[in-house]
Amino acid sequence: MKTSSFDFLDYIFPIMSEYTQIERILRIIQILSSGSRLTTSALIRRFDDQVALRTLQRDLNKIASSGIPVRSRKTTANENEWYLDSSFRSFIPQTLGLNEYLAAHMLKENLKIFRNTEFSDEIDSLLQKIEQIVPEDVFLETEESDPENLFENYTAGLFDYSGYDETISRIIDGILHLRKCLVSYQSAYEKKNKNFYAEPRRIVYFRGGLYVIIYIRRFEKFRLLAIQRIKHFEVLEEVHPEEPRFDPTLFWKNKFGLFSANSCHVKVEFSSSARMHIEGRHWHPSQSFSEGKKGSLILEMDVGLSPELTSWIFSWNEYAKVLEPPELFKKISRKIDKLRKIYPTT
Repeated sequence: MKTSSFDFLDYIFPIMSEYTQIERILRIIQILSSGSRLTTSALIRRFDDQVALRTLQRDLNKIASSGIPVRSRKTTANENEWYLDSSFRSFIPQTLGLNEYLAAHMLKENLKIFRNTEFSDEIDSLLQKIEQIVPEDVFLETEESDPENLFENYTAGLFDYSGYDETISRIIDGILHLRKCLVSYQSAYEKKNKNFYAEPRRIVYFRGGLYVIIYIRRFEKFRLLAIQRIKHFEVLEEVHPEEPRFDPTLFWKNKFGLFSANSCHVKVEFSSSARMHIEGRHWHPSQSFSEGKKGSLILEMDVGLSPELTSWIFSWNEYAKVLEPPELFKKISRKIDKLRKIYPTT
């Protein structure tokens, strides 16, 4: 198992007893695109000695005859050394280290803030190129990918994942190869770790943190795990069924953030002074706006009454007032009572 970096095409074309010609040719081009100059025997070793010399030579000649500028020259040991013309290498996705791979995904998300600016065409072109090296079956875009929300969520509270390369690499391996995994996870509410079998389906980047969406077949539920609380992640040989397929729309439907709660119709009034910061933003797929009194703005949406929702409402201080449902109003009131005990008026 690789721990600190990986070859992207290792996931697309895993090591197997037999390679098809298209798999061999794409892998050769990808290897040479890094600027490497390799002899035929060195290339064979890149295929774990599973490809014959003559087969590889035919592949290289096929690449050259197709118009791709693959060159060769004799070494001092009289071997053919192969390389790609430098003018062509910029057209081929480069091998990425794990951190570069994650950074490409985060860059892709951040760039979306500029989509409605004068740079729209250039941003769309760059996003298409990034998407070539960031497969969509690994990373999941959340509602926080909406332009105005995303940018400010990157400014603070970023978690340091420098010691989690191996765990992240294994999670990606499990997702792409549909592997059943054994997980040891530190609960947020209990001191002991919980051990269970899971099927990783997506990685989510949200407000400076990385999460993995898993399916626990025993409970027939999709769950979300914070990667920093994963104490052990083992990829097993067993391949899990593709069903049930992960549905991102259904997963995020009633959430205001990451975590689930029973859905309710929520109605919050924002004062006229806060209106400019609320209106025009995408807070939830079910949202609607209406005029309130004295220039205020009323936001309505169908979401779960999660701690994330109450924290968000609290962040607007005296500029937000809960109108519905009564249960949410009571939640806010109880929090205010607790805060008074911590910060009593003098």
